[in-house]
Amino acid sequence: MKRILSIIILVLLLGNVSVRAEISMDDSVFISLRNKMGEAFNAADSAQFSRAIIELEKYCLSKNDLHAYYTQRCNEIVFLLNREDIFGAYKKSLKLSRELRERNLTREIYMAINMMGHIYHYCGNNEMARRCFNETLEIMEKEGYTEGMPPIYMNLVQVEIEENPKEALRLIDLAAKYCTTDSRLIDVEAYRAIYYFKQKDMPSFRKAYNTYKKLEKKGLTSVHGISLEIYNYLTQNKVDSAFALAAENYDRFGHEAAIYEWIGDWENAYSIMKKDMAETDSINAIILSNSMEGIQNELDLFEYEQKLARQRIIILTGLVCILVLVIITMVVYNVIRRRNIRRLEEARDRALESDRMKSAFINNVSHEIRTPLNIISGFSQVMATSHNEMEDAERMRLVRLIYKNTELIVSLVDEMLDLSMAESSNSLECKDLVVINEMCHSVLEKYADRKNDNVEILFTSNVDDEYKILSHKYILPKVINALVDNAVKYTDEGTVSLKVQLLQKSIVFVVEDTGRGIPAAEAERIFDRFEKLDTFMSGLGLGLTLARALAARLDGTITLDTTYNEGARFQVEFPLK
Repeated sequence: MKRILSIIILVLLLGNVSVRAEISMDDSVFISLRNKMGEAFNAADSAQFSRAIIELEKYCLSKNDLHAYYTQRCNEIVFLLNREDIFGAYKKSLKLSRELRERNLTREIYMAINMMGHIYHYCGNNEMARRCFNETLEIMEKEGYTEGMPPIYMNLVQVEIEENPKEALRLIDLAAKYCTTDSRLIDVEAYRAIYYFKQKDMPSFRKAYNTYKKLEKKGLTSVHGISLEIYNYLTQNKVDSAFALAAENYDRFGHEAAIYEWIGDWENAYSIMKKDMAETDSINAIILSNSMEGIQNELDLFEYEQKLARQRIIILTGLVCILVLVIITMVVYNVIRRRNIRRLEEARDRALESDRMKSAFINNVSHEIRTPLNIISGFSQVMATSHNEMEDAERMRLVRLIYKNTELIVSLVDEMLDLSMAESSNSLECKDLVVINEMCHSVLEKYADRKNDNVEILFTSNVDDEYKILSHKYILPKVINALVDNAVKYTDEGTVSLKVQLLQKSIVFVVEDTGRGIPAAEAERIFDRFEKLDTFMSGLGLGLTLARALAARLDGTITLDTTYNEGARFQVEFPLK
């Protein structure tokens, strides 16, 4: 009981002199509310104290004085300690600490630590109490709250007084050093005198007592004043006066035991101390019962909250599962919908392309086939006329023209058939041994009479004449033929070259000319069906399309070398098998 009442006075004093940002020391509203709270505190009236402390805290918040607000929160904790509700005080201390840390109020965090120190000290855990009080002092000194440090030093004095008296005296000296007002100093000097009395150092006791009395003459009082006067009576052998004063004090048994000890009456001292211990045990039993009841209530609340939490988790899990199913359904629906839309778009594009191809096919075929057919028909009629007398040379020229145009029609039909065949499957089985140089010469010989007189056809190869590769003996020449035919068609003068280059894992055919050339921007468009850079040139525009399609069936690739500027250069590469 003595320990709790000491705590009460120290915390209230701390609240009275706390540094305030907004509330001044002479604020009449604050003083009135504080006094109202103090009266309810001293009367131990829970209902009245609760109302008063709430009003005081609201006023502190309205003035934006968080320091004063949290000081009153500490008074709440002390009130619970005074009612032996240790568990309730502990919970409020934890809440206070958590709130200060969450709000990052580092300057006020010492309050919560100080409260935990009081709780640990009350429960007899001096090591943790010592740690909390020292940490409180460090924070207060760092944040500049030095005028509030003396009560904390005195808390440490109560921790050290039994185990380390010399350390307790050092702490008393530090408390006196940081006192900025006589109202603080009188408590320190009063306890210093009590310390010397307990150490039986009477000269020092008398000196400290005289210092206390000088401060008392200024109208100041100390919580330790009654104890000090009892000890002073004993030093003057006024035992009856000491007993009379002890009977009026809250710690009657403690003081009477000290008096009997002073006069050497150990039997009565033991009897009084036994009563004091019995009362203390009774109080401790009440405290333990209240704490256990609080703990049980907390456990019941915790179990109930856990049950609610499990129910919420089950409901939340169900909602999440439903939401996931909805999301998956929507995703699947969107994927299917987009796939169908893509397919419809592809079908639409194919239909449009097919329509465009049909139109291009009709336009090209009607022109490219009608012209040679007209030539064949016309010259055939001329030659069939019976009365037409024609020289042999002229007749042979007409025959060659008919043959040439017939061959042109056949080549056009072959191109269309070959393209249809090339696009009907993915790849061909390459099981023929093709002699490379012989195949190339065979292709080039066809163009000896078809090229312009100013064009020279060249052939170079870095393979032997007997070198063979595994390929398709009909398709491979068609690929080379399509490229050479394109080069001869668009070259008016200069050269058309066919080059063979054997690499480590592939063989490359290069068809190069000095003709009109192809812009780099058209490097891919020229491989589209019915595409011709010169619309007046004969042909369906299927040559390069056919070449790439047939090369792909042989696992080959055809590209236009856009770095070549003297005409056009096509490269077709086949892997060696």
